Amino acid sequence: MIKIKIESIKKFEGKVSVFLFFSKEKIADLPENKYSFLKEGEMRLISYKEKDFLLLNIGEKKKWNQRKLILSTRKLVRFLKGNRIDSAVFSLDNIVLENENRTIKQIVENILIADYEFNSHKEEPKEKWPKIKELILAFSSLPKLANKALQEGIITGNAVNLARDLSNAPGGEITPKKLASLAKKETNPVKFKVIGKKKLKEMKMGGILGVSQGSDEEPQLIVMEYYGNKNTKKVDVVFVGKGITFDSGGLNIKTNDSMLGMHMDMSGGAAVIAVMKALSLMKVSINVVGIVPAVENLVSAKSLKPGDILKSYSGKTIEVGNTDAEGRIILADALWYGAEKFNPKIIIDVATLTGSAVVALGYRATAIFTNKEGDPINLFYKIGEESGDYVWPLPCWDEYREEIKGNFGDILNVGSLKGAGGAIIGAVFLKSFIKNDLPWIHLDIAPTMTSIEGQGMAKGATGTGVRYLLEFVQKFKEVEKIL
Repeated sequence: MIKIKIESIKKFEGKVSVFLFFSKEKIADLPENKYSFLKEGEMRLISYKEKDFLLLNIGEKKKWNQRKLILSTRKLVRFLKGNRIDSAVFSLDNIVLENENRTIKQIVENILIADYEFNSHKEEPKEKWPKIKELILAFSSLPKLANKALQEGIITGNAVNLARDLSNAPGGEITPKKLASLAKKETNPVKFKVIGKKKLKEMKMGGILGVSQGSDEEPQLIVMEYYGNKNTKKVDVVFVGKGITFDSGGLNIKTNDSMLGMHMDMSGGAAVIAVMKALSLMKVSINVVGIVPAVENLVSAKSLKPGDILKSYSGKTIEVGNTDAEGRIILADALWYGAEKFNPKIIIDVATLTGSAVVALGYRATAIFTNKEGDPINLFYKIGEESGDYVWPLPCWDEYREEIKGNFGDILNVGSLKGAGGAIIGAVFLKSFIKNDLPWIHLDIAPTMTSIEGQGMAKGATGTGVRYLLEFVQKFKEVEKIL
């Protein structure tokens, strides 16, 4: 892993000096003709007086913002790594946004996010994998709490990358039991338990059991409890992450193209596991429970059939209109369990739930739904903007419930209008399993599950949701006031 340090000095011998500069801005250490020709977004490595400089034109100062900071940081790291430059110093005096410590945290976590590669299954080349050993963030004078921001950035970046490791691993490696084992190892010393198949039957969790019945791998309900507020055992927040370790679609089997990448259908669960680890390292003063229902959705003679009716943990029956709408079925049990067992102030689920969310939003924003409108949704949106896990709200009105009325069971797991508004229908289904109208957020992370060109990230999982949940926890006092 890259060693990242913050220093209050400007010059470092033997390292590449990195400058992000605004258009028409002068760089003190360089003659103007060395950089004035660079256009916005253009980057160049140059030598001057036996020193190397990496320059990036970041455009007009008045348009500089956090989104550009994140992308610029990643772009620079990918360049350094691609050119096998193993150490550099970033000169940051001129690019700090209003909140200095937030800027440091964002830069640090995005250095780690950009550096990440999933190459554990590849043969290492003779010249070895490119590796950045050290990056120094340089200020003429250090911001107050700079080291705290540095540590939070490291923890957050590593948490995102842990979620990516779990999501990127092939489905043959990360089975429900293996995911539970890794979760226990990674979240230690968080209080941990797994509810297995026998106990799930006793608890009558028909949703989890029904989806898993086509696989030889037994389902696991992973429960992680973090108590950072030593003054009370009352739970503030419950996070629920979808943990479909491989999704074939069941008897409503996916096409070849659609099935590729379905080892990542547990990305919501991976995010929750990574967040629980990060909370214990940050020692945040809040009580949080993370729940991950982990199952495989496979095809066999035992598979769930279209038309089957499952009795969920809540007592409501679910009529299965499509076996490929399975994530919401397991979440129904987990959401009800989280509310009944822990009685939190708010519950949040994170799930790669629908392709319809991708159709609606593309690949750059997570769809967010909630049963709290007005000021809460504005704050929930703001948390996305500040975390870098951007969200966009879609409606979750009660009128949509008409479309999931079952013919022979209480609730149909797909909409009656042939796929119209699929992301909304999925959210409204989940809303039906929120006990006593508990404040609730649903993050459909299907749009942001994998990286796309131009994001400054390696191919594969993005670790989406991790930064959002951590920012939510840190802003919980603000959230609590408007629930």
